[in-house]
Amino acid sequence: HLCETTCIRTHLDQPLAIRDMKRFIMSHEAWPRVPERTAGITAKVAIIGAGPAGIAAAQDLALAGASVTVFEAHPYPGGMVGGAIPAYRLPQKQIDQDMAILDELGVEIRYGQTAGEDFTLEDLRKDGYEQIFVAVGAQLPKYLGVEGEDSEGVIDALRFLRSVREENPIPVGPRVGVIGAGDTAMDCARSAWRVGATDVAIIYRRTIDQMPADREEVDACIEEGITIEELANPHALHTEDGKLAGLIATRTEYRGDRDASGRKIPHDVDDSEFEIPLDTLILAISQHSMLDFFGDETPALTRRGYIEVDPVTLESSIPGVYAGGDVAAEGPSSIVKAAADGQRAAAAMVAAAMSAAIHEPTAVIPTTDDLPNLVMRRAHREYRVPVKHTPLTVRNNFNETILTYTTAEAQAEASRCVDCDTICSLCVGVCPNLALMTYQTDPFTVDLPSFLVEGGTLVEHSRVPFRVDQPYQIAVLSDFCNECGNCVTACPTSGEPYRDKPRLYLNQEEFDAESSNAFMVRRDGDATVVLSKFDGATHRLSINGTVEYTSPAVTATFDRNFDLASAAPGPSVSDGDAVLLDAAATMFAVWKGLHGSMPQVPLATDTGTRIGPPAYAETQ
Repeated sequence: HLCETTCIRTHLDQPLAIRDMKRFIMSHEAWPRVPERTAGITAKVAIIGAGPAGIAAAQDLALAGASVTVFEAHPYPGGMVGGAIPAYRLPQKQIDQDMAILDELGVEIRYGQTAGEDFTLEDLRKDGYEQIFVAVGAQLPKYLGVEGEDSEGVIDALRFLRSVREENPIPVGPRVGVIGAGDTAMDCARSAWRVGATDVAIIYRRTIDQMPADREEVDACIEEGITIEELANPHALHTEDGKLAGLIATRTEYRGDRDASGRKIPHDVDDSEFEIPLDTLILAISQHSMLDFFGDETPALTRRGYIEVDPVTLESSIPGVYAGGDVAAEGPSSIVKAAADGQRAAAAMVAAAMSAAIHEPTAVIPTTDDLPNLVMRRAHREYRVPVKHTPLTVRNNFNETILTYTTAEAQAEASRCVDCDTICSLCVGVCPNLALMTYQTDPFTVDLPSFLVEGGTLVEHSRVPFRVDQPYQIAVLSDFCNECGNCVTACPTSGEPYRDKPRLYLNQEEFDAESSNAFMVRRDGDATVVLSKFDGATHRLSINGTVEYTSPAVTATFDRNFDLASAAPGPSVSDGDAVLLDAAATMFAVWKGLHGSMPQVPLATDTGTRIGPPAYAETQ
């Protein structure tokens, strides 16, 4: 539930419980609910792996009309989700719901088909599959590299978790150690306790606060009586007659240095060796992928050994072969990312089949007429509705431990939303110099003509919609901005407001020094003039009843509603060049919002001072 970490309420009290509200909604959904098909392609697509990435890709491709076959090595779907995540966190019925949709869409799933053994990439091509999506995950364990790892009692995490999920758990003794600190390690420890271990310890060379596992998983381990052996670095195994007897470790300590990611580096403490007696040791260190099914067509790999893919389409270095989820890019991540990869790859494959560009869906921006109430809600702390858990006394089984919201709880939690999709403005609140400001604008939509230059004139080629939907926008008064970066830190998206938002300049010299995203508003007789920089060129918009636009590429005139009246090519274009008017529309939209809602913004002047008088031009 990575979305919760960027929720604006994080800065006020606690983030909205988005995951739990979604869970409540889905618990009341009728299944299978099959979306409407959206396109009509005839591509034949093979998907290797029925995990989150493969399932997501299969659904979107089938909805687009493709013939989809999924090849899965195991006798059941879900990948790591279906085979390794314990049932107390994810019941089988939830996976069955997703698979029911694929059944309705006619997706074929061939179980017991292992890539590299039962088929190769070349086999799929010979069978007529035009596009292939590799979503095999990362299911090969990594080991400590010490003597005795092949002893009885040492098992890898995924093998153990699969045995538990298949209701045939590998026997463990009363004393179980787990090496690792991610969610997989937490799953192993909690599952070992549920299958009979009485003394379970997670062994970690750093401290609890440095664990990458979800905090609620760590807390659940502690609540269930699992020991977390901090600052313990495994060094060797104690075995007797081929069986594990214990783990030999040394104590570690922090000495103030950090690695490239900023994490504290643990150092071994001299003469601190000790032994942890164990019957079973579960290795939950990390995983890597088996990529032996490519044959002679080996794809390019990343520095970490995963498939290198195009960041937009997820296509590998092999044409027509895409990859996503744990097998691609930086390797194992989250279920959410894997599913997103599947959708992105499907979109790219559909676009390729239709010889079309990939378009992001247009967001529907809601509006509110109750801004004062929204501001009031943001001014009060209101902590999230707690999620109920099953009592510890009845938790020694694989029934769900986290319960679903009731209707009243879900509605109460949803009411905490502060509508950041309508107005965010966190960057405005954290700017120490008040350089960022929120202005309001009316919705603005216009179909802009795009032109080609033919014989020294402009010939309309197509129409391109230009829209400003969101009523509240941000601008930067650059004279006040010292680029401290506060707005970047507070931005709930990946934006950099002081760089991304329109930058307003009052000083001509500073404006002239910029190459792009620079705006200046000034008076010229009875007209208001908006100057802007785009890609190193200066654009001019003169507003005085009509709107006159001049750029190196085009001279155009618009009426007060920004409908085009005339256009002629500028000096920098020649026959065959494309000419667009989106820069003019951007300048007009910025001026329109500032003129209507921010009359206090000063105009640029020629007086030599940095700040002009606090008055805004009135336009006929």
